Amino acid sequence: MRAGVRVGCRWWTAVGRVGTARVGLVGSTALAASAVLAMGACGGSADDTLPGRSRPILEHNWPAPAELALGPTAFTPPHPGQAIFETTAGARAYILPAASDPLVRLTAALPLGRLHEAEGEAGASALLTRLLTTRGAARTSRALSLRLAELGTSLNAVETLDATHITLQVLPEDWQAGLQLLVELMRNPDLNPATIRQYRTGPGYSMPMAGIDGDGFRPKVELERRVRGYPLAPPEPGQTVSQAAVGALATRTLGADRVVFGVGGSVPRGEVEAVLESATRGWAPSREPAREPATIESGQGSSRFHAVDVPSLEGWIAIGRAVEGVAEADRAALSVLRFILAERLNIAAREMRGLANRDDFEIPVTASGTGLLLVRTGGRPEAVAPLVRYSLDELERMHDPREPVTEDEVARAKGWLVEAVWRRSLELATSASETFAVEHVRRGSTEFLMAWPEAVRSVTAENVKAIAREYLDPATFMTIVAGPLERIRAARHPRWPVALDEVEAELSR
Repeated sequence: MRAGVRVGCRWWTAVGRVGTARVGLVGSTALAASAVLAMGACGGSADDTLPGRSRPILEHNWPAPAELALGPTAFTPPHPGQAIFETTAGARAYILPAASDPLVRLTAALPLGRLHEAEGEAGASALLTRLLTTRGAARTSRALSLRLAELGTSLNAVETLDATHITLQVLPEDWQAGLQLLVELMRNPDLNPATIRQYRTGPGYSMPMAGIDGDGFRPKVELERRVRGYPLAPPEPGQTVSQAAVGALATRTLGADRVVFGVGGSVPRGEVEAVLESATRGWAPSREPAREPATIESGQGSSRFHAVDVPSLEGWIAIGRAVEGVAEADRAALSVLRFILAERLNIAAREMRGLANRDDFEIPVTASGTGLLLVRTGGRPEAVAPLVRYSLDELERMHDPREPVTEDEVARAKGWLVEAVWRRSLELATSASETFAVEHVRRGSTEFLMAWPEAVRSVTAENVKAIAREYLDPATFMTIVAGPLERIRAARHPRWPVALDEVEAELSR
């Protein structure tokens, strides 16, 4: 056993191992029965149980990843230079045929996001994305919803600060109709004046009731607004967007030379090229020069702690800071650091203390590295204050030059970044075509993407500590807690009785 409390009953340990190995075969009923028998045999002493629980802490002897004897793996990514195609009009597409794929994924990547908005255009990028995905093309007689229903698909938009991509997946027999529809949406958007006049910017967040993922995670948006405000944060709710702002942004964004398509799956390449050439013929390039994405200035708010009273069953937490940008030479080391810190946060919060299902750390995804460094987590009211305390402790430990980063941690991070994240983004034709298109829009080429494995493999533990010293000073991080504050302030965890008032007092010094 590598961590936790040792259980003084070997028979329970054996049952736990067998039950875990067979969970997919015997089901939860058999596991529950095994647990009851095991507890009866062991007696269930106070040292073996968590407060308020009857299940003993499970001892295991699972091997560390480095101890596993795995066979060699080989992966050759698709070559972006062989996949790219440019039409006469200047529209580019990454085409990756794969006869074995059951679906075809069609992607349109755009230089669209809050960092691309000029003065007076706040909110225009989100509105333009909404128009593209709900209004359909201008001057068409058939509703977008009907055309999508006939294709048995829907449009999915992913919006980030410096790039947006819109995708749909269709059966192989429908790829031509799907691709023509996607080109129409980009080439001839319906910038309906009545829809634009009625539009008001929303709150920028969703109610914190569905986990910690996504840009709509309320504590993240509250943090963005207090740390820097727009354009790091969404515009304040209730703002209008002018027709001129949407038109100007569309002119810069939706020229034939700005949109990059991805087509991956069971498609014949020659036919895809022919459809793209026909569908884009006469499509004009952008009439304005490309605008460099804005840079978000780093800085600190007036206070290091803010609490927001929200009717919720649980409390939700964001701990973070804004960064102006990250040098390209530092990106790989920061990504390795991101994995190691996320792993440590989950060990401290979930594995050791059972406070949360997840305690995660994220870094900016923008091409320049500008954005937010952020810890996300949440849990029951009695877990909120301990989660803040122990998450900040892990930030401090990573920042402390006396606390080493181990070679095993670095090796696990490298494996995850290259063999999991990077490889997964390029392993299937459907995902690789989307990845190439988004990367081209974000950086102007795919060179950085294809050089990523070598950059990651060159990272050392010393590189990670240097990056941690530069970016992870806890004194520069702000903490946001959103949830039922009265319950959170009154709650005390039976094993980790940290009070929110204590944490707030420490961060307010």
